[in-house]
Amino acid sequence: MGGWQLAFIGSWQSGNWSSVTSSDYLFGNPTLSGDQQLVMNIFGRTQKLFFRGDFDPTQATGVDLGKLEQLVAVDRSQRMLRPLGPSFNNKLPFRLADGTIRFTTVADMLNWNPRNFFLGPGRWNEDLSVFKYFDLTERLKVRFTSDFFNFFNHPIDLAPNTTTGLQDLSRQSNDPRIIQFGLRMEF
Repeated sequence: MGGWQLAFIGSWQSGNWSSVTSSDYLFGNPTLSGDQQLVMNIFGRTQKLFFRGDFDPTQATGVDLGKLEQLVAVDRSQRMLRPLGPSFNNKLPFRLADGTIRFTTVADMLNWNPRNFFLGPGRWNEDLSVFKYFDLTERLKVRFTSDFFNFFNHPIDLAPNTTTGLQDLSRQSNDPRIIQFGLRMEF
């Protein structure tokens, strides 16, 4: 009955520092506290609003639209994160010397946004091994092993989309629990 051994290895991470997409510009702090993050059905999936991004909040269902529209404005020109210009294409009108207006791309290849200012979702994982040696003869031993990867079958959430600020809750970045059995002979 006795002689079984356990081994485990785990990791706990607080999350990676991230930033928003470089093609959009910030007009305030888009970060949300945990109690402000809303879960909704949008774009055919269950998603969580991780930060105030750039998407049409009227497409969401299963959420208090009043609260959502306070965080992400229906009027795109009032959103915290959006492209510049009247057409939202990062082109601004400039008046030339002859009086004509020319739409010019603003600061190509330049990112005005702060780098890595919000903390992404945390993650943890535990793997477990259970094994035992069996002596068959004086020189022949057999080791039986059971390995459990992602032992608690805990999903690790994906990072939020850097444009919309939405975190897809219908998918996970890790594998579900995997069980592996092994038999090793030593002689």
